Amino acid sequence: MSSSLDLKAITEKFFAAYDGHDVDGMLALCADGAQGRYLPYGKKSDMPIRGGLEQIWRGLLGAVPDFGVEVVEMIQGEGNIVVGEGNIVVIQALLGGAMPADVPGLVTKGKSDRIAHAYIIRYSAEGKIMRLDCYWDNTAINAIKASVL
Repeated sequence: MSSSLDLKAITEKFFAAYDGHDVDGMLALCADGAQGRYLPYGKKSDMPIRGGLEQIWRGLLGAVPDFGVEVVEMIQGEGNIVVGEGNIVVIQALLGGAMPADVPGLVTKGKSDRIAHAYIIRYSAEGKIMRLDCYWDNTAINAIKASVL
């Protein structure tokens, strides 16, 4: 990996595009053949980013018009054993928007609220996202879905 690549800056661009509802901008930062996984969907939820996660992103942004992203922290791997090679960035972010229903103890209908997410993003030597794994509080998401249905 070239030491001249600023993976945190690339990661910031990715999440700024997500916050700006610019899925094409997000995809431009991904390598051809990039894969992703949203772990709360199950351990076998691997899918291509293009045509897979892309469709989830487009659907979510269409369903939650004021959807926003706030990056809380980014940690770039520096070759230590815990994080891995220097081509990995770990992100804590808050994602969400106006909630469609009340969920006692979690969210208020119409109030913009965000749910904590953790991302592990791996980059190619060219600075393109080649793998994106995401974790979130699925209990909160399920409570919101149940209150809407």
